[in-house]
Amino acid sequence: MLLSVFLSLTLSFKEGYVQYHTVLKALGAVPDPVTGKSEKLKVNVGFKDDGRFYLKVKVPVRSFKSGNTTRDREVAKILGYPKHKYIYFSLLAYPKDAIDRVLNSDSGTVKVRARLRVKGKAKTYTWKVKYRWLAEDLLELKTSRHVKFTDFGIKPPTLFGFVKRAPDDVVVSGRIVLEVRR
Repeated sequence: MLLSVFLSLTLSFKEGYVQYHTVLKALGAVPDPVTGKSEKLKVNVGFKDDGRFYLKVKVPVRSFKSGNTTRDREVAKILGYPKHKYIYFSLLAYPKDAIDRVLNSDSGTVKVRARLRVKGKAKTYTWKVKYRWLAEDLLELKTSRHVKFTDFGIKPPTLFGFVKRAPDDVVVSGRIVLEVRR
């Protein structure tokens, strides 16, 4: 019965973003927070024939905008452009009751396992995904977590040689809104 409910749902991507946040630091200087955001997501979402939910997000590395075009070009290079044109996020696993909880409550949190692939290297993390219904047919999903540049073979970036340096830690966050037709 539950499988037929899942298969009768139609999901489509409506809007969203992925962003990164780090802080460049220099000895004796005020920290320089840096945030880049991309709204050019390619999202593949739905239910497989066996009722399992799938979500894959593809983000062009050149689509991140920080308000500084030189920095944006450098970020694309750090992320492996032009060899690696995308960052990938793929849902791997979620609790058995997660879909039922999302469909039957206004908001909540679900822990999932997902793979993040950056610069050709993949790392699996546990993510806390907050969900809430914005309207009867609009579901918002938000997540955020700390990752390390070095997990993906990336040396933490510097600015002006070694004058300003980013820590190995970067916050990756995202928001997507799905249209849900029952």
